[in-house]
Amino acid sequence: MAITRNLGKRKRGKQSESSSQGTTYRSRNARDQPEDQPESNLNVSRKRRTDLSNSETAVKKRSKGKQKEESVIVDLQDDALMTCENEEGSFITMEEDEEKDKQEEDEEDDGDEEDEEDEDEIDWETVHLPPTLPEQMHEESATDVVYKDVEVVFEAPRAVLKKSKWEIEYQRNLREWIHHGHVVALTAHYILRNRWCSNSKIKSRCSKIVPDHARNLLSKETSESGVITGIKWLLNWWSNYFSVTGPGLMTRPYSDFADINYDVLQEMVLKHESNENADWIDSLDDFVNLLSKKEGTSDTCAELFVAVLRFCGCDARLVCSLQPVPHKIPSENTSKKKSGKGQDGAEKDGSNAEEADEKSNLLFQFRTPTKSYVNPNVQLRQKNAKPPCVWAEVYCLESKRWICVDPVRGIIDKPALMEPATLNRSNQLSYVLAMDDKKRHNITDVTRRYTSNLEKAIRLRDRPLTKREQSSGLKPWSEVFLAMICHKPKMGERERLEIQDLEKQEKKERMPTSIGGFKNHPLYALERHLKKFEVLHPKEPVLGSIRGEKIYPRQCVKTVATADSYRKQGREIIEGEQPIKMVKSLATTLEKKRLHEMAKQDGQEVLVPCYGEWQTRKIVPDPVVNGKVPKNAYGNIDLFTPEMLPPGALLYYLVNGLGKVAKMLGIDYADAVTGFEFTKMRSVPIINGIVVAEEYQYVLMEAFEEQEKNDALKAIEKQEKEVYLRWRKLIK
Repeated sequence: MAITRNLGKRKRGKQSESSSQGTTYRSRNARDQPEDQPESNLNVSRKRRTDLSNSETAVKKRSKGKQKEESVIVDLQDDALMTCENEEGSFITMEEDEEKDKQEEDEEDDGDEEDEEDEDEIDWETVHLPPTLPEQMHEESATDVVYKDVEVVFEAPRAVLKKSKWEIEYQRNLREWIHHGHVVALTAHYILRNRWCSNSKIKSRCSKIVPDHARNLLSKETSESGVITGIKWLLNWWSNYFSVTGPGLMTRPYSDFADINYDVLQEMVLKHESNENADWIDSLDDFVNLLSKKEGTSDTCAELFVAVLRFCGCDARLVCSLQPVPHKIPSENTSKKKSGKGQDGAEKDGSNAEEADEKSNLLFQFRTPTKSYVNPNVQLRQKNAKPPCVWAEVYCLESKRWICVDPVRGIIDKPALMEPATLNRSNQLSYVLAMDDKKRHNITDVTRRYTSNLEKAIRLRDRPLTKREQSSGLKPWSEVFLAMICHKPKMGERERLEIQDLEKQEKKERMPTSIGGFKNHPLYALERHLKKFEVLHPKEPVLGSIRGEKIYPRQCVKTVATADSYRKQGREIIEGEQPIKMVKSLATTLEKKRLHEMAKQDGQEVLVPCYGEWQTRKIVPDPVVNGKVPKNAYGNIDLFTPEMLPPGALLYYLVNGLGKVAKMLGIDYADAVTGFEFTKMRSVPIINGIVVAEEYQYVLMEAFEEQEKNDALKAIEKQEKEVYLRWRKLIK
């Protein structure tokens, strides 16, 4: 152990007994020193004590009367009084020593002013103490405080990582594939139901339930008024005969399928059960039996009514509005808001669960009662009810047109009422297909007849194609699908009149009354809604104006492109043509990125001139002269289209080693660049084959065949040598 003490002030020249406290085993005064100690050591000790006292006096003066104290730091566990043994064997406590020091300090305060000039730094003296006794060590170990460690583990919050572009693209494609597959499945479903409506079994069952006078009335009448009268009478009978039990197939979001897995579907199939919106119809017999049961969903009601109309001799067809799973999902912001509201509601329900239980036991509850059960046969058959997804059409020979019939609500010849409301998420009008009783080519797309916003219906079918997809000639999937199922090789007068009627209805579409309604409108356009590579050409005729902005027909909107884009299409800009529009350039390569940075330093933007297709012409390549192939600045030849091949030249696709042979023979050739690919911010040309003059084709091919033979022989010789070498190693 050690004691560190701040040596107090001593009066110069005076030897104090208390100065002996600087060390632990030191006598308290000078005369207590042993006789054998040299006198020189005593003088040195006295001198040192005098110097220390002088330095302490100067420090006290400099502190301007502040309280002085002597600090002694003792490293003892039990805070006991430390004792020191002098030479005579007596023990002196530290408290007694400190009291004597204080008395001497009080006597020395009067002479402090004399020693102001002698100011030195404070010395600290380390005093070594004897080791503690074993008993004390035992006590210290017994009194040790033992702390038990408490480990607190916090679960780190999971980092919410953004989805990669690949994952977003994959999920988007997956939703599109599911949407397309569902459209195909629904179309096949209604094609099968349409065939069942014309089956002999269903007709024989209708002969037992349909009144004879209704059948005679519809089969004899050909005028439009007579047909409508007969249909009205049949609708009144049908509303009393058949009961509607549900709405039928409807559009459902992806969130409804979160809890549905394979086991749930398998259980439903085994139990022959369906959801509350559909009927389980496994075969034609089940479909016919529903006519005897006199109840079913609105879809089944319309399908059976079509069978009744065909039995009565009417040219009726089944019209169905497909309700596939949407190819788009709502944004995450709206879903988060809904989930937040749901969590808050759950917390409130949990906190008020006891109160609700108490209130439920009360005789008179203070909350309003819930709505009573509403019969779907009454709710869905009202005139102002939501439109169904399946209905019928009857052809009138007198007016040569199709008459819309809604057997659920009892509405005749009012196609506008078949369009669902904008906020109706369970009934989205995107595909409306009409199916007659023919065996083949019996599907017609009649969406334009039942919607006032065709653009919205098209948007619900597919996502809009990108510019690259449009330039490559890709068509929307829905357009290709409808062209296949609605194809009619032979069109009669009825089909031509219907197509003309649909085109007239598309042209008669009313003009939007808001500026937002003109955006992406199929018939009208505003200049403010033009996209980056779109212009108005020509800017006439002007169909009207809205809030001071001119309204143009959609036919005036033309697409423009850069000179490089037209060159990839095999076209070039006509000399003297000025750009019709300047657009901002995209930094797709490192070189363009540098140009953007340089322009940004100058406070400018990099603009690219764009031209219309009417300002271009087809590229006419230069011919081959004296066996020389025309090349570009990079020593290649651009062959983005077959028309860009020079006259008198031949193209050899992907023949490895043909260029080396041509170089050995001294034949002029050029690598064919058919496109570009972007890798690591660089535009890399895609080379597919070489182009040579026609006059060298035979010489080049003979030399190439000979070169291949020589290479094959060399490869065989090399392989034989390797075989012999291995055999030698094996034999040895």
